Amino acid sequence: MKKKILSDFSIDEQYLTDVQVVTYPKFVSDSEDDEFIRVLAGNVVRCIGSKDHDEFTKLREQLKLDGFIEIERSWWNGDRVLKPFTLNGVKFKKHEKFVCATAMKGHLKFARKYG
Repeated sequence: MKKKILSDFSIDEQYLTDVQVVTYPKFVSDSEDDEFIRVLAGNVVRCIGSKDHDEFTKLREQLKLDGFIEIERSWWNGDRVLKPFTLNGVKFKKHEKFVCATAMKGHLKFARKYG
């Protein structure tokens, strides 16, 4: 019987992280009375969030294009493996979760240690 060879992908593990995203919302109003609020808010209100590192996002998008994962964009850690592959030597099975960059760092470390 011929053993099936899995597709192998790799990423430098320094990219298994998130990056901070800071945005400054603009307040829109037609009233002149709101001018003070717009100026004040533009200087003090900011939204801080995070996103996967761009290199991990590129890998994730390529895995989707190649049919290896299904991406869920409505919530974090909702991606699913569609067909088996390896990432940095760790096997991913069909129906398994494919988590965000930061969680992936821990997942790979755990999988290497405990199989």
